[in-house]
Amino acid sequence: MLPRDYRLHELNEDEFEKLVVRICVRWLGEGVSPFAKGKDGGRDGKFHGTANSFPSKSSPSAGHFVLQSKHIGAPDKSCSDSDFATLLRKEHPKIKRLNGEGICDHYLVFTNRKYSGGADEKYMKDLMALGVTSANIIGVERLHLALDDDANIRDTLPNRFDASPFRFDADDLVEVIGALSAFTKDEPDSAFQSAFDFGKLKMPVKNKLNGVSDEYYQQVIVGQSMPHFERVGQFLQNPRNQEFAALYHDAADELKQKIIAKRAQFGAFDDIFLFMYEQIQQKKDALKGKRRLITILLHYMYFNCDIGIKQQDEGKDLAHADA
Repeated sequence: MLPRDYRLHELNEDEFEKLVVRICVRWLGEGVSPFAKGKDGGRDGKFHGTANSFPSKSSPSAGHFVLQSKHIGAPDKSCSDSDFATLLRKEHPKIKRLNGEGICDHYLVFTNRKYSGGADEKYMKDLMALGVTSANIIGVERLHLALDDDANIRDTLPNRFDASPFRFDADDLVEVIGALSAFTKDEPDSAFQSAFDFGKLKMPVKNKLNGVSDEYYQQVIVGQSMPHFERVGQFLQNPRNQEFAALYHDAADELKQKIIAKRAQFGAFDDIFLFMYEQIQQKKDALKGKRRLITILLHYMYFNCDIGIKQQDEGKDLAHADA
């Protein structure tokens, strides 16, 4: 099941801070103070007491908590990025001062960046050296889990009514998949004459431009889908399947335009494949026994350059027009 993406990068800083406070009220308690400007101009949230369930119900922390919010308006940023490290370092003097004053035992940073365990070790070492009892970085993955678990918090998101990054008509592709499945069964030995030479396409370059990870490309596209590409090409080029080929190209054109226009709402292109699969597979009745062909067809589209950009400036005008 595709994990829900709450697109927290779409929130502004004030909206993100309010979300953090709501989560902290659940984890820590009703005594959480909203974010307010401190002596140094920064904005902190606070809590004093014994936490409800942080870091766990069986062993909750107690004392003075300082909460920090670090929001960024982009979907593909990580805690490993150098700018995040710089943001944390700027907080060190304040944390040390508050700890010295006895009002910062536990330091919690909330961010909508992807969390990195490797970066965490370095950050934790530096933060703990400031004298705090505990330090935690709460990344976007943990925030998503908190939203999954609490509908009351989830329902306060300002973008909650637009659950899908984009919509497309999956019916055309469902018809193509059904016909492709029948074709594969009926004509297992027919010859394949492809006008497209897959070997000439510089996939490492295309993957880098589109943000397809090496692991996804090798294990999923190459390892699972590519062995079936001949059959897809054969099906689409067969004159008897002209009607289905037209449906395929209409669907591919729609997807390409919408992916370009909404690309910033996703991280890696891997996530776009998963999103499209999830949308198409909802037609479960029509796709019974055929759902594996969804991924094969989407990967063929990408490999055949029907979706995804293949040069640096492709699609910029469309994306800017939609912004």
